Amino acid sequence: MATEGGNGYHYTGLHAFGFLEGADAPADEVVAALRELGEPPDGPVIWAGSFVGDYAGLVHVRVAEKALGELQDLIAGAFFIRGFRGRWAIEVRPAEDETQAGGPIARYVGVKRGTQEIIAICALQVRPGALDDVLRRVQHITTFRGASIVFGDADILVQLGDADYAKVAASVEVEVQGIDQITSASTAFCDGGR
Repeated sequence: MATEGGNGYHYTGLHAFGFLEGADAPADEVVAALRELGEPPDGPVIWAGSFVGDYAGLVHVRVAEKALGELQDLIAGAFFIRGFRGRWAIEVRPAEDETQAGGPIARYVGVKRGTQEIIAICALQVRPGALDDVLRRVQHITTFRGASIVFGDADILVQLGDADYAKVAASVEVEVQGIDQITSASTAFCDGGR
C-alpha cells in the first residue's frame, strides 16, 4: 500500500488529479513534460504516467494548503503549455488505513503516492450517503493500494495494483463491480514501472 511515510509532501497541502484526454501530443510526451516540473518541494508533480483505458494519462499534483488559486494557475499555465488537456479532481481526503485507525497516528493510503507495478485507477461514483461505506469496502479489495475521496466527475478514486495484470483486472471486474453502492466506474491501466 502507498501509506503515509517518509515523504512529508504526500499528505500535506492541496492535492489534485488530472486525467489527460485529447492532447495534441502523444501521452508519453505530455507525461514526460509534466514530470520535468519536478517533485515537491521544488515542483508540484507527485506522480505522472500514461494509461490505457478511459483516459490517456494521470498526473497527481500538490500545491500549498488552501492554495486553490495556485492550482488554477498551474493548470492554466505550466500544464497547459506542456500540452495537458483534460479534467481534474481535487482530493478531499485520502483513505485512512483501517489497521491503523484509532491509533496514536493516522496512517493514510491515498491514490498515487508510490508503487512500481501494474496499476488500475478506478474513478467511482457512489450513491448519496454511501461515501464512507464504499471507502471502507474498497480497502478490502485484494489488490488495493490506495483511495481518495475527490471533488470532480468521480466521488472516489481507487488505486489497485499487482505485478500481474490479470490479478488487477480481476479485482476491477469482480471486486469493484461487487460493491452495490457504486453507481458507475471508469477505469484505466498503467505499467507503473515506466
